[in-house]
Amino acid sequence: MADAVAGDVWVDSWFSIWYRPRATIRAIVDTDPRKFVLGLAWFAGALAGLNSQVMLATVDLPSNLPHFPRFGPFGIAFIALFSGLLSVAGVYGLGALYRWAGAILGGTATSVEVRAAIVWSQVPELYLMVVVIIATVLGFNTPTVPPSTSLFSIVESIVGFWVFVISLKCLGEVHHFSAWRALGAILLGVLAMFGIAIGVIAAIWLAVVAARSLL
Repeated sequence: MADAVAGDVWVDSWFSIWYRPRATIRAIVDTDPRKFVLGLAWFAGALAGLNSQVMLATVDLPSNLPHFPRFGPFGIAFIALFSGLLSVAGVYGLGALYRWAGAILGGTATSVEVRAAIVWSQVPELYLMVVVIIATVLGFNTPTVPPSTSLFSIVESIVGFWVFVISLKCLGEVHHFSAWRALGAILLGVLAMFGIAIGVIAAIWLAVVAARSLL
């Protein structure tokens, strides 16, 4: 019976994450917060890489913009593979960052639970990306530079906003606090990243200045 219930969680979550994000991510982390996380993270990155190449192959760039090289099947496969690996690394980095930021605001989630929240909240975006790629390949969606208002762009904006709301609810649920506090944790994490980046740049600049003074 327990296996049947767990099986229902992994089937239902692909749909219920759209409209019951808190209950869905709670069922996931209570069952197995590691299951499918790496695969979904890699798949999301690979799809993003594939989508970028499809868009690049179909968009007409203005003459004053740089024209990026278009790759063949092996190049596209490599980009998808690399994008997937980069996505996995990003999930681990954000998982640690949002666990730390959430803990400062009173959250109790582990890094494993935060990674599950990050990845599963992106599931609606995966559906949209698959549809956009297929529609672009079949000629129903024609990307433009600059982007123009179209049915696909409107749907992408709506889904993108809802994915952000889902991510706040999922992060808030695993930390056992509100979506508003989850937003605070994300902002705190972003500020921390900027602080680290500025610190690294400053350290490099000071090292270069010190090295020049010794010459």
